[in-house]
Order: sequence, then structure tokens, then C-alpha cells
Amino acid sequence: MSNAVKVFFSYSHKDEVLRDELATHLSMMKRQGVIEAWHDREISAGSEWANAIDDNLNVADIILLLVSANFLASDYCYDKEMTRAMERHEHKETRVIPIILKPTDWNSAPFGKLQALPKNAKPVTTWQNKDEAFLNVAQGIRRVVEDIAKSKTSSSTASGTTTPATSTPPTTSGGLIERQRRRLEQERDSLQQQYDLQSEKLSRLRQAYSIETDVSTKLKLEVQIQETQTEQNRLDWQLEEIEQKLL
Repeated sequence: MSNAVKVFFSYSHKDEVLRDELATHLSMMKRQGVIEAWHDREISAGSEWANAIDDNLNVADIILLLVSANFLASDYCYDKEMTRAMERHEHKETRVIPIILKPTDWNSAPFGKLQALPKNAKPVTTWQNKDEAFLNVAQGIRRVVEDIAKSKTSSSTASGTTTPATSTPPTTSGGLIERQRRRLEQERDSLQQQYDLQSEKLSRLRQAYSIETDVSTKLKLEVQIQETQTEQNRLDWQLEEIEQKLL
């Protein structure tokens, strides 16, 4: 477990139930030994809780900010944990990932400039299926974990020797030829547009379904909703694959 990526949960105790749900969705990575997850409920009896939090916060590879109104209102979460997390992030010592649990005014916070999860920073509690929201979060975290794990492996295997220079096409940090990366980015942008269109269509269909009273029409709408959801899921899967390649 020495090479496991250390993950720290920063959260309000009022959101503990949601934190537990997220931890459950990260359990596969824990079983695989790729992450070590820590939160303040791990503090053993007799320990100084503030020191334990500081110690784990200062060594975490990934810090998850579980954002809600409760989180923003907590002096300890905001002034202590979040402030320290952003300090380490600015020094490139850790990766800070905001996880938007509930709708709240968070965009102007210091972490508002960071890419948040789930997709499009849509709060977990507003998803029709909360498990889908947490799955999307877990997949996003896994991509970051794999990126950090690769960096750790590269650092640990570096021997200090140099290899003979060869003439190779310019590559990006992820090892892709620049031309390949541009193609993947264009494909991603196209898929994202299709995904957004499907999302808008799905929203209209669900709205129509909610106000429709004719039984036969509602059945037709159900079929359309299912087909649209299936297409949206397919696009989402393709987007995830491309994002993985771009890491």
C-alpha cells in the first residue's frame, strides 16, 4: 500500500451520509490498493484530532472538498482545511477536487476555478439517480488517481541515466503525439455537443411526460425517454474513454 494514492475527505459532519455514499463508490479502488482514503472518523480514541487532521491533510495526494452550504458555513472546513488544501494545490503538492454535493453559491470561492465533479458540476442531490452521480464522481477521481500513480511510478523508476537521443515526433505530457491529441480533443468537443443536445432533449421529454395525461402518449414518451437516456449513456461512455486517453 506504500504506493497507494492518499485521498483526504474535507466535509461537514452534516453531510456525513453523503460522504459515506461516496466512500462506498470508491471502495473498489481501496480493494485494489490504489488509494488510501482518510477522513476524521478514522481518528482513534485518545488521539489529538486537530493534529491527526493536519498530518493527513499535509500528506494527501488528493483532497476532496465535499461542497455544500454546510461546508461553506463551517469555519473549520473553509478556513482551515480548504485554505490549507488550496495552499498545497498552488504549490503543486496535491490535487484538489471539489465534489458538489448540494446546490449552493460556491463559484466565487477560492476553489471555484478548479474543475469540479460530477459532470458539469451538477450537484449530486439534483441527479435523478444519485448512484449515477456518485459513479461519475468515482470515475473522475479514478482518472486523477491513475494520473498520479503514473507520476509516482515514473519518479520511483528514474535511475538518473540518460538514453540516447532519438528523432521522435513532439509529444505531450501524456505521451500522445500532438496531432493525435488535437484529433482526440476535436472528437471530444463534438461528442460533448451531442451529449448536451441529448441532455436538453431528455429534459424536454421528462417535462412533457410530467404534464401529459393521455396514457398512450405517456407510454410513447417513456420509450423516447429510455432511448434518449441510452444514447446519452453511450455518449458519456465515449467521452470517458477519450478523457482517459488524454490524461
